[in-house]
Amino acid sequence: MEAVKRVKLVTHTGSDMQPEEAEMLNIELIPDRVVFGEEEYRNMTEINAEEFYRKLSGAKEIPTSSQPSPGDFLRAFRKAAEGADEILCLMITSKMSGCYSAAVSAAGTAKRQGIKTPIYVYDTMQCSHGMAQMVRAAARLAGEGCSAEEIMKKLDSIQSLTGVYFVLDTLENARKGGRVGAVTSRTVSLLGIKPLLYFKDGLVREYGIARSFEGGIKRITDKFIEDGDVRYPVTVFHAAAPERAEQLKDIILQQVPEANVKIGTVGPVIGIYTGAGCAGIAFTGKESK
Repeated sequence: MEAVKRVKLVTHTGSDMQPEEAEMLNIELIPDRVVFGEEEYRNMTEINAEEFYRKLSGAKEIPTSSQPSPGDFLRAFRKAAEGADEILCLMITSKMSGCYSAAVSAAGTAKRQGIKTPIYVYDTMQCSHGMAQMVRAAARLAGEGCSAEEIMKKLDSIQSLTGVYFVLDTLENARKGGRVGAVTSRTVSLLGIKPLLYFKDGLVREYGIARSFEGGIKRITDKFIEDGDVRYPVTVFHAAAPERAEQLKDIILQQVPEANVKIGTVGPVIGIYTGAGCAGIAFTGKESK
């Protein structure tokens, strides 16, 4: 009988998974970096979401984020190798970040430096709480004794079922960050409409528009009710807008009382582009029969 593989998971704060949950799930969490001018902070270590949005509101220029350094990856891999048969590193979508490539490079360096534990790097094709959904699934599979390759194979199917839909208060930060054009941002602002976005194939895409934030919340709630699998937890997330997250949670529970809903915050890595006021939902969709 083949021995069960002990798989240690590694991810980074682009998942918006909180350090307490990562520790509980035995996941090594690497901090990304947030840069305000000449000031640099390690996400969830030297700055949290509340502090980030407070600084963002007073910033003259939009901050930037940077992926973990090669040293950060190597330290995480070295620590993860202790007592593990395999390491599975789960990264933010490679279509929006160089994190995946950096992790692959660091895995090669780790091997050359003598770390014998095999390191697998997986592109979740997601970010923030959509990515966290996949990290939790990987932790569950690792706990069931799956090998790294088995986990990645199962994550491929979960990836296509992960739904992430959200409403933005404004496109101004997305415009400053180069995610949308100035004309689109100005038009949305002048008309007073709220853009609805979703994640698909590793990229943010337009889902539609709403005449009010409440209308947008209804649209994304309807999407969950139509496509969501209530056997899996649902995350309602927000960017410095807890009241909107509570509103969204209440609407979901009114229509789907059996839903397991948790509330999470959008951290600096993605909050740079959403700005304050965003609210959304991350869920696992139903498998097609």
